[in-house]
Amino acid sequence: MSESLLWIGAAAPPAAVARLADRHGWTVRTADPGDGVATATSSAPVAILVGAAGVDFDRLRAGGAETPIAYCPSATTADGVAAAAGADFVLPQDAEVWGVDALDERLSAVRSRDAPVASDGGGPIGVTPSDAGGTTDIRREHERLWTLFENLPDPVVDAEHVGEGPVIRAANDAFAEVFDCDREAIAGSRIDEVLTAPGEAVAGDTPPEAINERVREGEVTGAKVRRETANGARTFLFRGIPYAENGTVRAFGIYTDVTEIERRERHVKVLDRLLRHNLRNDLGVVIGRAENVIDRTDDPVIEEEATSLVEAADRLIGLSNTAKRIRRIIEDPIDERSRTELPTLLESVADDARDRFPDATIGVETDAADLAVLTTSDLRLALEELVENAVVHGGDAPTVELRAEPYDAAPDEWIDLLVIDDGPGIPEAERAAVTGDRDITQLQHGSGLGLWLVRWAVESVGGDVGFERRDDRTVVRLRLRRAGAE
Repeated sequence: MSESLLWIGAAAPPAAVARLADRHGWTVRTADPGDGVATATSSAPVAILVGAAGVDFDRLRAGGAETPIAYCPSATTADGVAAAAGADFVLPQDAEVWGVDALDERLSAVRSRDAPVASDGGGPIGVTPSDAGGTTDIRREHERLWTLFENLPDPVVDAEHVGEGPVIRAANDAFAEVFDCDREAIAGSRIDEVLTAPGEAVAGDTPPEAINERVREGEVTGAKVRRETANGARTFLFRGIPYAENGTVRAFGIYTDVTEIERRERHVKVLDRLLRHNLRNDLGVVIGRAENVIDRTDDPVIEEEATSLVEAADRLIGLSNTAKRIRRIIEDPIDERSRTELPTLLESVADDARDRFPDATIGVETDAADLAVLTTSDLRLALEELVENAVVHGGDAPTVELRAEPYDAAPDEWIDLLVIDDGPGIPEAERAAVTGDRDITQLQHGSGLGLWLVRWAVESVGGDVGFERRDDRTVVRLRLRRAGAE
């Protein structure tokens, strides 16, 4: 009967592996992995390598080409788990979880090469070959996934749901750095013991127990949580991504730090409300006083200057209103999109504009009846902004045309909305700032605020904005995906 070999590296074997060897009467050799290569002959049903990093698997196979090599890490180190990628099979390390019987079952699978094999219990990805021919591809996939796990800039933990909550099996370097812990020392610890919350556990209404339960039930879960870190309390966007492995429930937990984003959002909201409120109130006073001056003076110079004050104040109020609409666009949830028939929308926008600007000529042209897009009410805001801009800057009797047509390069997927006017055109600096071709500076940011409204309204539903000149006319193009083309 052929002897099965148990390969021992620098560390003693886990208790379950040692008991398994004793059960089968295997010879246990305490040596470096390379010392006994010659004895790993093809007659050995399986060779087990325990706890050694940097194993020369090619050298081992050279001495026993037909012998499958099972790897059983003795510690959940990065090197130990990475070394497993070179083995044909990975066996569990945690004796308390798996035990001798479980190991025996896995080794039977190794011998037959036709059954799933357990995870190592320390690394984030298990190896489950369906046949010997697919082992190399699986090993490469393991290496790719492990590289991703290790190098993600966000803290990531791989946990197994055991008993009342998730237990850490592995964590990446970012996790150890951000949460100020030893990644090897925390393996086997409950995650709620490693990560502590300052005061309330979750920045919201979802307690950590509820998050854990949803992940355990197989639901991909997201929530904002507050956790203590090496730099104090921080807010994270937590994503729990569950997966099943050998009858156990495991999950990746990804923590993305959103503290600075939330802080900026709070600052913007406060400043937005204060500035708009104070701006409107103070400008109302300016307009009222200036109009009183106009009513009471006979001096044409004073009247002209007071009129300029009123016009400037009106422009600032207009900017404030535009900023308010932009904020609404940014905060609108995308899932409120609905089917919009463009011919109907364009006619409605044109009718309203004709009432507001009776001296302007505003026309509508559509090339086909079936011109519908999925969008929100923000598209109407964008069109109204473009029409108003064209009329205001178009002279005494401006002409504006609203046109909808299929996009030539992909007519079944995209529709172009065109706003065409005969005015002087949009300054190149404003167009470049909105399209991203030029940075915004203090000299070129105010008058183009309406164009930002247009851009964000269109981009919020997956479209884009373009500018061009055709036959001395200004064309603003809004490209939107057809309804049903997604």
